[in-house]
Amino acid sequence: MSPVMSVEPTVVVSRRRMLTAVAVVGGVGVAGCDMLKAKPAPTTSFVAAEPMYHDPALPFQRVWRRPDLNWDKYRKLYVAPVDTNHMLRMTEWQEGVRRAEIESDVRNLAVYTQNALKKAFREDPKRRLRVLETTDAAADTLSLEVALIEVVPSKVVLNMLQHVPWGVGLGISAVRGIAGDKSTVAIEARLRDASSGLILAAMADREAQVIAPGNLRGLTWYGHAHQIINNWADQFVKVVNRDRAAGQVIDDTRPFTLRPW
Repeated sequence: MSPVMSVEPTVVVSRRRMLTAVAVVGGVGVAGCDMLKAKPAPTTSFVAAEPMYHDPALPFQRVWRRPDLNWDKYRKLYVAPVDTNHMLRMTEWQEGVRRAEIESDVRNLAVYTQNALKKAFREDPKRRLRVLETTDAAADTLSLEVALIEVVPSKVVLNMLQHVPWGVGLGISAVRGIAGDKSTVAIEARLRDASSGLILAAMADREAQVIAPGNLRGLTWYGHAHQIINNWADQFVKVVNRDRAAGQVIDDTRPFTLRPW
């Protein structure tokens, strides 16, 4: 048998998988990206005092800021320990499968969130804000206060079914995402003037896992949650650095990717 003939079956299979993936992604496009995005979570008392609205220039579902907010005034940032006292009611799946562990899991995610935010600002090439380890009352200091209000872990056993031929795995991910069977995280945040205690801005956002081929993050309970939190940390940095005079738009997270990690 010639070398050319020996590789033909593999080429055919690869082509079939690629065609399957293209068909699935096309189907997702027809269904609409909005079907893959998480719906807004109910607002809690953490930010309820502010008149929240949607700003298409920002990557969050609801925001608010004082009209007289002067970003140029601030040079330092303190990221407060993340609040977990405003968590929404657990889903039936969480209550039935991992109820005993969920409180510990949420505490660990709160620490992860605080560290991810500090890391993102410290690694910002523009060095817009210097991250403080302890707060101060200086006039040029911002305090970032974040609350985790919902955490729905990955369904590890079900996610293992996605690790079949590449195109089919992507298809399972997309169908589950559209059906609402997905990991989600919701947060609320307040930005406060450290010297006066005045709240300057607020946001609320809920994100779902990013649909991906194979979805290797789905093999751990909180792989998706970590990815969502890391994306938020990057978005916070971009919002602070945003060119407001030019009307710069900070894009939201895409609901699917071709990367499995």
